[in-house]
Amino acid sequence: MTMSFLLDDRHRGFPPGLDAMASTDLASKNWAPAGGTMNLPCLSMDLGVFGQNRDAVFEICRHSGVSIAPHNKTPMAPALALDLMNRGAWGISVADLRQAAVMLRHGIPRILIANEVGGTGAAHRLAALARAYPKGQLYLFVDSPHFVDALAGLWAEAADLTSLHLLIEVGCGRGGVRSQAQAADIIAALGRAKRGLVLAGVAAYEGTANRPEMIQTESLLDDLFARCSDVLRAVREHRGTQAPLILTAGGSSLFDHVIVRGKPLVANDRNCTLVLRSGACFFSEHGPIRERLLAVAKRDLLESRCSSIIEASFRPALRLWAEVLSVQPPELVICGLGLRDVSHDQGLPVPLVLWRGGKILHQLSPTASVSKLNDQHAFVQLPRCEVEPGDVIEFGVRHPCTTIDKHSVIYALNEKGLVIDAYETFFG
Repeated sequence: MTMSFLLDDRHRGFPPGLDAMASTDLASKNWAPAGGTMNLPCLSMDLGVFGQNRDAVFEICRHSGVSIAPHNKTPMAPALALDLMNRGAWGISVADLRQAAVMLRHGIPRILIANEVGGTGAAHRLAALARAYPKGQLYLFVDSPHFVDALAGLWAEAADLTSLHLLIEVGCGRGGVRSQAQAADIIAALGRAKRGLVLAGVAAYEGTANRPEMIQTESLLDDLFARCSDVLRAVREHRGTQAPLILTAGGSSLFDHVIVRGKPLVANDRNCTLVLRSGACFFSEHGPIRERLLAVAKRDLLESRCSSIIEASFRPALRLWAEVLSVQPPELVICGLGLRDVSHDQGLPVPLVLWRGGKILHQLSPTASVSKLNDQHAFVQLPRCEVEPGDVIEFGVRHPCTTIDKHSVIYALNEKGLVIDAYETFFG
């Protein structure tokens, strides 16, 4: 996963006053977030845990007979994306044109923009992106014939632009077509295109179907995939029997439902592939994502083999590290970790371990808790625990997507908790 870049004390975690160094030199320094040398707060990832989570995802895909384009909006780390491609990912999903540009710049060959990108202005920006990276394969969602017409005009005038692969998004609570007639209008617009636009399949995002009661969720999913089936059939009729197509859906919470509903839609079409887009499950966390993954295992829709993999895997790989700044008896501790450093949209960070001098002093969970966050401070309740300023608290996070985006570097730790590499992130 190594992709060298230059680190200095402008980066979180990097010790102050040192000369800049290549990330590939970190393994020789014996730094540890718990040891007092690194500037805190900083974000780390347990390489072993990430590897187990990654291998579990790919084993579930192999066992289920589906492909995956991991959603890289979670880490926006090209080194991790390349690792997933090398492990057999179909491609890499991103959220917008800027993220696509980052991945193309770093050599990712196939990008799925899992979103609509805009109108006429976006069509010009997309053409510029395609022209800058002629070897890249770009896939993106569309739900408007007007946008298809805008693309068609640009591609018709530019013989140097490589083919663009368009996926009709079937809507479920956000973008996407709502009817067969809307899909037919998009197919007709593609039929008018003179060159360069390829109708490549059907897309959906099922996460918006999630409801407190599973019976409601299942009803919405049944409706969504019935409409996906209709649109996919129309796409196949337009493209002919030999054209390669994809059906893509599947975040980290309901991918089992996607597999059991999506596989029958492609089962009799040897040229159509079901492609998942899960992303957060590679990191897991100490909150709802882990709980939803355990719910997948409990539902047992993917047979016992996959349920066993899920139950044994998907441990949290990320940690945030912060120093104790102030102790306010009897039980309040103020840490140097705040809203600028960690997610809070799906719950506050979880205090796990108290360190002193690089050694474990106390296991904190579940008695400790964060009561609130300020911009730079966490208010931590530590009942009946010896603690003093300068101690380090290791925190788990509850939402990887909105934690990593606050950090330009993820430090990779080995089984001893030592930094052996770092991954640069690109959130803009």
